[in-house]
Amino acid sequence: MRKCHIPTPALVVDLDKLQRNIDEMAARARRAGVALRPHTKTHKTPIIAHMQLRAGACGIVCAKLGEAEVMAAAGIEDIWICYPLVGPDKLERLLNLARWAPRISTTVDTYPAARALSEAALARAQRIDVMVEVDVGYQRTGLPAGEPVVSFVREIASAMPGLRYKGLMYIAGKVCDFLEPEKQLAEERRAAGLVVDCARQLAAYGIETPVLSGGTTPGARYLGQVAGITEYRPGCYVFGDVKYADLGAMRLDQLALTVLTTVVSVPGSVPAGHFVVDAGSKTLTHSGAFSTPGYGLIAQLPGVTVSMASEEHGTVRLPPDTPPPPLGTRLDIYPNYVSDAVNLADELWVVQGDQVVAVWKIQGRGKRV
Repeated sequence: MRKCHIPTPALVVDLDKLQRNIDEMAARARRAGVALRPHTKTHKTPIIAHMQLRAGACGIVCAKLGEAEVMAAAGIEDIWICYPLVGPDKLERLLNLARWAPRISTTVDTYPAARALSEAALARAQRIDVMVEVDVGYQRTGLPAGEPVVSFVREIASAMPGLRYKGLMYIAGKVCDFLEPEKQLAEERRAAGLVVDCARQLAAYGIETPVLSGGTTPGARYLGQVAGITEYRPGCYVFGDVKYADLGAMRLDQLALTVLTTVVSVPGSVPAGHFVVDAGSKTLTHSGAFSTPGYGLIAQLPGVTVSMASEEHGTVRLPPDTPPPPLGTRLDIYPNYVSDAVNLADELWVVQGDQVVAVWKIQGRGKRV
């Protein structure tokens, strides 16, 4: 089957670019002496996770219990659920998963949730590895660096026997506030420094911190220039998107996933200057990029974006004196934020050159936390 026969709209993955992105990130981590633990929230697809592991990843990260269950069922043995799990139903599922999957860990950042997990684990004669999240300024989840983190970890070590302290994690999300590489590096170093200092304070109490884990795709380009980190968790690098191209983390020619779409309308009753494709917000999403406007960048028309995305329609405004493509033309769109686009699809069409070589189900899509 040829690419031109794929029904649109569809997510298309260039297998050679995907493998190259996986291999390059693995090599970057090896050069930096840092363990690579990719976040699978971007692809949600076990076969891609296995490709990452074969390239040298030490394990994977999932954002949802349901995604972790899918990955474990596919034979992946080292899974970290990087999300605070709250409620008896989620704790029961986590502990059940930990009975048959070899290495399961999760994240804690509040005393009530940590105590509940410890008690639930003890009641089942289990012990769960936990990472403690440090808020380095992103103001999402995590404890403030310094005394709050130190006190929390000491409490886990002394009073929560159902938990095994594994390490500290952070996300330097504010790296994405800057387009300039030097400012991105400075923010990554600042964030990592806070976490490294927490580990030093814990060491003074005799508590070792085996893992110091950071992770963003734009921050990964600075591996080797940030001291103290032992592990990194990039996610979007497998495919890439316009957002990370804007940040300088990837080039457009490295992007492995595009949205294949068809020109379905070239209106003749209005002034020339736009056409419509069959990829709208239910495919591209309404996610924005950083410096690139619109809802996706058209590969065949440099600089031209989908300017309006209603549910099933993508409207493309053209520069003056630019003729629209003929009705039925197939176009490739680079999505602004690939994780959102994948989350709306059921399958990935995998191509090498012009040939379809596989169709991969996005098995982790739509799973419960």
